[in-house]
Amino acid sequence: MAFVGVSAHEPAEHLFRALLAAYLAGADEFLIRESPTVSQATREVARTFCRRTLGPEILSEGEGVLRLRDLSAEGFVPLERRVARMGRAVVELHRQAIESWSALPLREDGVWAGRDDEVDREAWCIERCLGRDPSATLDPGRLLGLFTVTRSLERIADHAVGLGEEGRRLAGTPSSSLPVGLLRQFHRQAMDHLEGALAARDASRANELLDTGEALTASGRALADRLLPAVHGEAVPPTTVAAVARILDSILRTIAYAQDIAEVALDRVPVAELGDRRARPGRAPLASAA
Repeated sequence: MAFVGVSAHEPAEHLFRALLAAYLAGADEFLIRESPTVSQATREVARTFCRRTLGPEILSEGEGVLRLRDLSAEGFVPLERRVARMGRAVVELHRQAIESWSALPLREDGVWAGRDDEVDREAWCIERCLGRDPSATLDPGRLLGLFTVTRSLERIADHAVGLGEEGRRLAGTPSSSLPVGLLRQFHRQAMDHLEGALAARDASRANELLDTGEALTASGRALADRLLPAVHGEAVPPTTVAAVARILDSILRTIAYAQDIAEVALDRVPVAELGDRRARPGRAPLASAA
C-alpha cells in the first residue's frame, strides 16, 4: 500500500505525481490522507489519476482518508506485445494528426491532448509491468530496452499532438502559400523510419535504420533552411509561419526518438554478431530531444 499525505496549499500536480510514482512502482492500493477532511480538490486529483491510468478506482472515503485500489481484471499481457500495440497506436495517432490538416479545424478544446492521454495510460501501465515483470523471463538488458522504447513512443505521441494542434493554423490558408505537400512527404518518411525501427530484429537492419535516420535528419534541416525563408516571403500570417517551423521541429524530434528505438534493436544483438559495425564513424549518439 502507498501512503500519500496532502499538505495545505500544495499544488494539485504534486499529489498527482506522488500517486503516479506509487503506481509505476507497483502499488495496488493508495491511501490519501488530508487533515481535517479530504478536500474537493483532492477528490478531483484522485479522479483524474484513476481516469489517466489503467486499474485504479476510488474504493472508499472516510474522515480525512481517501482509499484507491487497482481493480484491473485484465490478465497479464506479454510486455513485448503491449509495447508493439502501443507502437501501432502511436503511428496511427501521427497519421490521424496529419490527415486532420485536410479537414475543418477541430473546435473541441483538448481533443488531441485527450488522445495523448490514451497513449500515456498505456505507457504508464507498461512501465508499471516492467517494474514488476510478473513473467520473470526477461533479462535486465531486455527490460531496459522495452523501457526505452516505451518512453520514446510516449514522447513521439506528444509530437503527434503538436502536429494535430498546429494543423489548425494551416487550415484556411491557400495551399499555394504553404509547403504542405513537402511537410506531408517528410512526415511519411519519418513514419516509415519509425515503423522500421519498431520492427527491427537484427544488427544489419538496425544499422541501416540508423543511417536512414541520420540522412532524414540532414534532409529535414535542409528542408527547414529552404522552406522557412520562402514561407516568410509569402502573404502568410506570422502565426502560420511559426506553425510550419514547429511542425518541422516535431518531425525531426520524432526521427530522433525513432533513432533511440533503432539503437535498442542494435543493442540487443549479441556482441559477437556485431563485429566492428558498432564502431562506425559518425554514428549518432542517443537523442536527448524533448
